[in-house]
Amino acid sequence: MKLRSLHFFRPTLERKFIALASLIILVCSFIANIIIVNVYRNQLFAEAEKRALLLAKSMAISFTNTLLYKSLGLVEEGGLIENYITDLISDPRTAVTGVTVFDPLGVIIATDNYEQYFTPRPADSIAHQGAVEIPRVLTSDERRTFVILYPLKVSSRWFGTLEIRFTRQPEIERVIEFKRWMLTVTLAFAVFGVFLAFIVARTLARPIKELAAVMTRVRAPDYIAGLRAKRRDEIGDLERSFIDMLSRLKDAAEERERQQRALIQTEKLASVGTLVAGLAHEINNPLAGIRNCLRRIQGRPQDTSQTEKYARLMDDALARIEKIVRDLLDFSRKKDLLLKPTDLNEVIRAAAELVHLQLKKRKLTIDQELHQDLPLVPGDRQHLQQVFLNLLLNAVDATPEGGTISVKTMLEDGSVVAIVHDTGCGIAPEIRDKIFDPFFTTKPVGTGTGLGLSVSKAIVEGHRGTIAVESDVTGTVFRVCFPQGLAPSSERHQRNQPANRGG
Repeated sequence: MKLRSLHFFRPTLERKFIALASLIILVCSFIANIIIVNVYRNQLFAEAEKRALLLAKSMAISFTNTLLYKSLGLVEEGGLIENYITDLISDPRTAVTGVTVFDPLGVIIATDNYEQYFTPRPADSIAHQGAVEIPRVLTSDERRTFVILYPLKVSSRWFGTLEIRFTRQPEIERVIEFKRWMLTVTLAFAVFGVFLAFIVARTLARPIKELAAVMTRVRAPDYIAGLRAKRRDEIGDLERSFIDMLSRLKDAAEERERQQRALIQTEKLASVGTLVAGLAHEINNPLAGIRNCLRRIQGRPQDTSQTEKYARLMDDALARIEKIVRDLLDFSRKKDLLLKPTDLNEVIRAAAELVHLQLKKRKLTIDQELHQDLPLVPGDRQHLQQVFLNLLLNAVDATPEGGTISVKTMLEDGSVVAIVHDTGCGIAPEIRDKIFDPFFTTKPVGTGTGLGLSVSKAIVEGHRGTIAVESDVTGTVFRVCFPQGLAPSSERHQRNQPANRGG
């Protein structure tokens, strides 16, 4: 469950793209929202000021005419301007909150607030200074209200100043309603954008995931992709490059396999040469016995009982020679690696038999402690025999006369383990890491190829196993581990012999 949750939060390219695209969409949407709302607000305020100026102009004309007619004595003002002001403020469409009329000296002559009648404006008042010769718009700090100052004059005659106060509350309410609408639209657009980013990310990531899945299924040494590059975009280029890389890897693996087989065969022939030097004596002895038997038969050809006796002896000697030659031929024959259920104990016994003469010449003892119920391992008998032959020959070279070489097999943590231990002087620490390198040897020139341990390591790894070495002044231990293949059958239980000990 923990691994699954960690996989869910893994920062994949798809999730990164969705997160980045969503962030960009959200930020751009809200920035656009703010800009559009501000533009809409400014546009509403500008239109309100235009309407207010038109209204102030029409009211200024009416007020100017009234004041002009009054100054000419044609009419009695008698509260006519106040009536205009009252009608103007009472109309909700005008958004007017107050109206004041000043004379040229800045004294109020008409207003909606009767307490301010005949009250002069402050000295810094624009109306008091008589500076309003053209219409002006004054806005409050919060932009909730604004004031229009409009001159009351005819030609060069100035009758005063008209001050009209407006509220922007209708525009503010429209802006608030527009904000809500824009927020809804922005959220809907953001959600749609995130969903679209998700679809695009999945669409772009799908071929990459498929290619990654194909990559995980590729295994050496086949390097078969099961993939056809049909796309024409960058992912198609990646697929074609991957297929080309697999082709080159397969060629390199095949070439490496050929070279490794050649090295194995070279080392095998070198081991055969080492064995033949000792087997010559082993073959000469039976041949000498056969020759002696023939001479005795020739000396007394009429003695049939003697002839039968020596015929049996010659047959045993020839069988022994045949077995020696057959074992050498089987071992030296070139063969590809073929894994099948193999008894490791039998492989070790066969390898020990091949080095029997080397042990006898150096007066060495081999102690075989083989596990009786050892499971079968998936392996190639001939190749595994070469591994243990190499290890035993190295042990023979390293062990002084009269010493002991021990071979042990066991089950350990579900693996089949074989241990070869000699009682030599050990391997120096400075060269211990180099012993598996190709052509590295500590033997005199002409007595070793330097391929034995390198080839053995390659064969063991080809069987999905491992080989390790431990060494000190008391000797060297090679530890070979193989994966367990099959459980021992009842037939093998009956066939297995007790653990052997001897030289």
